[in-house]
Amino acid sequence: MARIFDRVAIESWLRDELVQKFPRGGLGDIRLGSQCIVNQGETAVFVRGGEAMGTFTPGTHTLTTKNVPFLTDLMQNVAFSGKNIFTADVYYVKTADITMKWGTANPIIIEHPQRGPGASAIVGNGTFVTKVKDPWRFLNAMDAFRDSVRQQQIKQRLDPMLGVMMQDKLSELAIAKNMGPAQIQSFSKDINELLVGLLQEEFDAIGMVLVDFNIRIALHPKSLEVVTNMGYGTSYTAKQQADAFVAAASNPSGGNMAEIGMGAMGMAAMQGYQQQQQRPQYQQAPPPQAAPPAAAPAEAGMPAVMTPAQAAEILQVSPEDILAAIEAGDLKARKLGNAVRISKASMEAFLAG
Repeated sequence: MARIFDRVAIESWLRDELVQKFPRGGLGDIRLGSQCIVNQGETAVFVRGGEAMGTFTPGTHTLTTKNVPFLTDLMQNVAFSGKNIFTADVYYVKTADITMKWGTANPIIIEHPQRGPGASAIVGNGTFVTKVKDPWRFLNAMDAFRDSVRQQQIKQRLDPMLGVMMQDKLSELAIAKNMGPAQIQSFSKDINELLVGLLQEEFDAIGMVLVDFNIRIALHPKSLEVVTNMGYGTSYTAKQQADAFVAAASNPSGGNMAEIGMGAMGMAAMQGYQQQQQRPQYQQAPPPQAAPPAAAPAEAGMPAVMTPAQAAEILQVSPEDILAAIEAGDLKARKLGNAVRISKASMEAFLAG
């Protein structure tokens, strides 16, 4: 049987608790005329049937139909048998600053097609400060309709979201500011300040505000190898050519370089790729030399939608050449924010002349 409450308040919080439901363990009947007490750094959200009835900021609020407008409609639709009570869940949400630790579980790939080698793998760790701005949106976005929600539970949901946010925003920054690997690592503090503004829209969507951001960013010790193996950057074409050359040279059937279209280009590609692998990771790679025109790729090997780097790989040219063709109007592409995407049809039209 539900208890009838004459007072709505949270008596105590655990140190890392962010959400607490009143009453715990089920529905509670609240008597009209009761007081709802909301302390500093708290917001109380009244919920019934999965919908927000009203929100209370810090202070002492008397729950009457005169003082609380939403109770008027509620009481008209609820049979209270003359007891002057209503049923609701009340979720108290902390709105004070929250400091959280964060670190990359996997390298973040930053694309910078205008600077060699075309992309970088970075790692980072540090702290960020956030707080709840819109309690109702926060409760929904974080699935926080529970008796108690603690900081670690929110962190588990925020960590992967922050990784995706940073990858998108850092790529936008690298392109907009013309940054390569060295610049991304050198201007870590400046990047943090820029990210606070860039990430704010993403935090708005989950009912939070980003107060401060202090993440130390560094290149992954095998950045070039990581981005190359994942198909990013100008080094990917060189790697494919080098791999094909090695495969042809070890082919017992006796295939020659002319038959596979490699020749001196394959040897040069292999040497170029080996040189890139030996180059210190923090140095900017020199601009790639234009590769000789290659035969049009088979339709079956071309994806439906491509990045400039993937298009460059197919045509065996640099991403800069692809971007130049797009700017000249020779190759049609679509721009989504700072991302450029090329359709298979556009590539076929470009190859057909």
